[in-house]
Amino acid sequence: MKQVPWASVRRLLITRTDHLGDLVVSTPGLKALRRHLPQAEIWCLVAEPFRSLAQNWADHVLSPADPLPSRLDAALGLSPRTATYKVLRRSRARYRIGTCYASRPLARLNCLFSLTHCWIPQSLNHEAEMVAHFLQATGLGGVDIRPEFPLSPALEQWGKDKVRGRVVVHFAPRWLEAGRDSFLEMLQKLAPVVVTYGAAEAKLMSFPDLEGVEWLGDLSLPQWAAVLGGGPALLSTDTGAVHVAAARGVPVVVAHLARHYKLCSQQWYPWGVDSRAVILKPGWVEEALAAVRCFT
Repeated sequence: MKQVPWASVRRLLITRTDHLGDLVVSTPGLKALRRHLPQAEIWCLVAEPFRSLAQNWADHVLSPADPLPSRLDAALGLSPRTATYKVLRRSRARYRIGTCYASRPLARLNCLFSLTHCWIPQSLNHEAEMVAHFLQATGLGGVDIRPEFPLSPALEQWGKDKVRGRVVVHFAPRWLEAGRDSFLEMLQKLAPVVVTYGAAEAKLMSFPDLEGVEWLGDLSLPQWAAVLGGGPALLSTDTGAVHVAAARGVPVVVAHLARHYKLCSQQWYPWGVDSRAVILKPGWVEEALAAVRCFT
């Protein structure tokens, strides 16, 4: 891929509008762009709920409903998605920079019409590595691959006080595919435990009153990150919670549905922390408990 003349870039748009985990593992790229381009005014386009994270490395944070800035020198997409290519094309930036998988010929054709610079990885590595290698291929410079989720010291302490040394579990839909009763059995055996959930997850089941189990919802994104990072370990299915906790430096046990294990254990494992993987098959409850005990 031809290199981008970064020294001439004064107005830059970065877009990453997919899931929270995608954005978290892209934070090394955001940090590198901010560090290497001190002269640039940076806009970051992310999904609306994640604005508070992106603002750590951008002058302006946009959501998909916001208009794009004008007179851009460069627009850079951190994900190989059709939606990303559309944003880059719509930006009318002088340099439109993206990435595409070699296994997707139609997407590669789309890139020919949408982008001025396109990087095609030769192998599938962890997503954090992919973002770093992509930016280095553009000529940006070194990228330190350490995902981060910055919090104020006060909020970090609030999370620790809230958790009080207990293991944290994040409730997500894939637990129910493994069986509601098995999930509740695991919580009772793991107690005392804190279980986080979001507004969407609250609609999936009623939360029973179980001894030693505290259900914790209605949290802002920074509060949730503080709770996930406030205990000795996190147990979660392969959701964004895994990457938030890892970015906060907490060991993680990831429970995978069998059909997702191969991809997620290769490209989406918790980066930079000790971790264990469990497949949700018969006998998984005891395996999950044993994995958690490795960190407590």
